[in-house]
Amino acid sequence: MSNNNDKYSQLSDQELIERLTATPVDEKLHNYFFTKKCKQFLRYISLNIYQCESENQLWGEFYEFLSKDNWAVMRNWKNRNGASLYTYLAYCATNHFIHKKLTEKKEQEQLFVPSSQGTYEQLAGFVEEEEEIETYPIREAFNMLSQRDQTILRALVIDGHSALEAAPVIWKHIKNKKNLDEMDPKRVQCTIAMAKHRAQLALLTNLREISKNH
Repeated sequence: MSNNNDKYSQLSDQELIERLTATPVDEKLHNYFFTKKCKQFLRYISLNIYQCESENQLWGEFYEFLSKDNWAVMRNWKNRNGASLYTYLAYCATNHFIHKKLTEKKEQEQLFVPSSQGTYEQLAGFVEEEEEIETYPIREAFNMLSQRDQTILRALVIDGHSALEAAPVIWKHIKNKKNLDEMDPKRVQCTIAMAKHRAQLALLTNLREISKNH
């Protein structure tokens, strides 16, 4: 591999682009480029900007970014302002992962946006079999719930997110000593399903109490 590294290190930036974007894929060159040449700035991004569970995940994210639209990012390098390909890619990758993190954060925060009156009516499906309970106090019953149960029902029922999609927001309300990234996805889904069931029961209890007082 050291011989290959020496060989690839002699390539000019333009030659490197041509070789990386050519077909068939030179797997040894790709391995050198992603795990050796770009390792330093990818490590910085992983530690300071966008955390990944493993190096392989980070390399995969970076590869997807670079190879999109027939390697448009790399092909757009024109030695602008005298910047090397490495400097240019470090700049592009940093901006990409900053934007990606902000986008994901915004998507998660949307789970907390108060829903309209109409969407609360969807929760009435929990008590369809309870004919004596009318649907009109659903908002009042929902507002009586704990923040934990409100977050769970808003994310999973009102906004229709899947358990795994909503997990980053919901997990902070679940009593589990393990971090989310340490959990098996199936275990996460099961835990959140149980939390959703408890929230549904709490809502039903509130509705029954309200009905008694009307």
